[in-house]
Amino acid sequence: VRLFLQLGVVNLKMWLELLIVLLVTSLVNNQNVSLTEVIKSVANELSPDSILLLRFEEKSVACWNENSFLDNVPILNFNGDPIVPIRSKFNSNILGLVCLDNEGKIMETLYSNLKDMRDAPTILFALTDKQIHDIFLECRIHKMLNVLAFKNLEWWIVYSYRAFPTFEIVKRNVSGIHRYFEPQLKDLGGHVLKAMPDNIMPRTVVYRDRNGNRQMGGYLGEFIRNYARTLNATLKIRWDLVPEEGMTHLSKVSQIIDVDFPIGIDLLDIDSPKHKIPIEISSMFLMIPMEPSVPRAEFFGILNLPGLPGVIPMTMIMTAVLCVAYRLESGSCPRYESWVVADKVLRGLLAQPFILPRCLCPKIMFIYWLLLISGFFMTNYYSANLETWLVHPPTGNRIRTWEQLRHVNLKILTVRNELDFLSRVCGTKFFESNQDMFAITDSADYQRRRMTMDRSYAYTVTLTLWPHLQKAQVRLHRPSFRRSEEIVFLPFLVLAMPLPENSIYQNSLQRYAERTRQSGLYRFWFERSFDELTRLGKMSYMVDDQDQAYRDLKWEDFSFVWLTFVVLNSISLLLFLLELGHYRWQMRETHLSLN
Repeated sequence: VRLFLQLGVVNLKMWLELLIVLLVTSLVNNQNVSLTEVIKSVANELSPDSILLLRFEEKSVACWNENSFLDNVPILNFNGDPIVPIRSKFNSNILGLVCLDNEGKIMETLYSNLKDMRDAPTILFALTDKQIHDIFLECRIHKMLNVLAFKNLEWWIVYSYRAFPTFEIVKRNVSGIHRYFEPQLKDLGGHVLKAMPDNIMPRTVVYRDRNGNRQMGGYLGEFIRNYARTLNATLKIRWDLVPEEGMTHLSKVSQIIDVDFPIGIDLLDIDSPKHKIPIEISSMFLMIPMEPSVPRAEFFGILNLPGLPGVIPMTMIMTAVLCVAYRLESGSCPRYESWVVADKVLRGLLAQPFILPRCLCPKIMFIYWLLLISGFFMTNYYSANLETWLVHPPTGNRIRTWEQLRHVNLKILTVRNELDFLSRVCGTKFFESNQDMFAITDSADYQRRRMTMDRSYAYTVTLTLWPHLQKAQVRLHRPSFRRSEEIVFLPFLVLAMPLPENSIYQNSLQRYAERTRQSGLYRFWFERSFDELTRLGKMSYMVDDQDQAYRDLKWEDFSFVWLTFVVLNSISLLLFLLELGHYRWQMRETHLSLN
């Protein structure tokens, strides 16, 4: 036992000596850490394009010296007075170093300089632990999460904070750090994210379930819900800000309400603020009620088929050429009149049989061949179009211009916000000349009429809604509405989700949006939203029982044919009577001359 105790005391002394050596070595190594080494490690981690130095007075506190920075990284050295838009004047990939010699003013300058780029990594140089605690709380309020701090030139201890789920200051030793700026949005620990839908279908749709509770649907609703799940956060809808019916345009509302995500999309242009996330590429055009079909009785009289007007002059030219060729072959002077040739040409034009003269020369035979080929193609072309029209009747005069819209007295239904937007993008002169073509209503009535495709009006629509409206008409033999290819307000536009100014979720949400588009999830949610809208009763497949796919021909359908038959037979009878009268007159004259 005595021997065992002696060995234990010896081992305890050895362990104590080893621990003291390690502590002394660690203390010596920590005290040898310099700001240059810290900045070099941070630069290797972030690869900044420039370094921003910010302090109130240049000689007030020695937070750093000129030898502390890297030679290959540009330095932006500011004091606390100027407010410079770093993002627009320089770049957004910067590393900020702030000396807290005048805490209040210098931080206000920092917040102003980092507008729309509050996620820029920043290192603070403070004096006390309390100052670090207060500054970190202030940075959290001003949406700056990537912040480190050093105290009293102690470069071996770095301070940071965790913003979620609760505020917590983290103190780390530089020697054991593998990553200085840790991601704050990797796990929010159930933090509540507040959102507000715009209730513009099919992006978002607000409804009540069987228990009377308000719910949110739509493909953007699924987009945000899945994003909240990736952050391990809780999504909360601000129902007190969402009206029971009607739409909410979030472009301006998002900056004055306390929400993290305004769930909607708006136009992205060159003047748009930086806090918008591009979501979709679309266009804006007019959705017009389908014009009525041409009555069947008019099919037989339509001669304005493509290419048909050119066939008739060509046939007349071939007839004249054939007459001239006959006269030249007979050796007499060329003359155009020939009833025999005209009869053969007419029969060839109608693809009817006729007797060719014998012993024709190759030139005249070639002209006959061209005549027969042209008649064959023309009659088959006309017959094919006629048979197609009997099954798929063509539309009447298509609406292609604003004058035609005005002529048929078809107005465009819209809301006030959309009308202001159209006047801005189309120009004041255009808007004033066509202002009488717009009818303004409230958002609830507008959305109800457009989703049910009320044929009393035309509507503006984008590629966000038009695929759903097309799908709702697939069961119709003939669509109720069509997309106008001529009346287009914006042929190309980028739709973006507006976020609050200096949102901490901007870069994270942008990466998430790119991944959902690349993986096909965004397209999947978009296509599935049609089934959701039909299930909620907001949309439905259109069915028209009176619209028959095909019906038998009626007596009235041949009114033009019968009219043509009667008129031509009357002309033929009149010509026959004239010929008969002329013949009898000639016979009488001949008889008188012989006598």
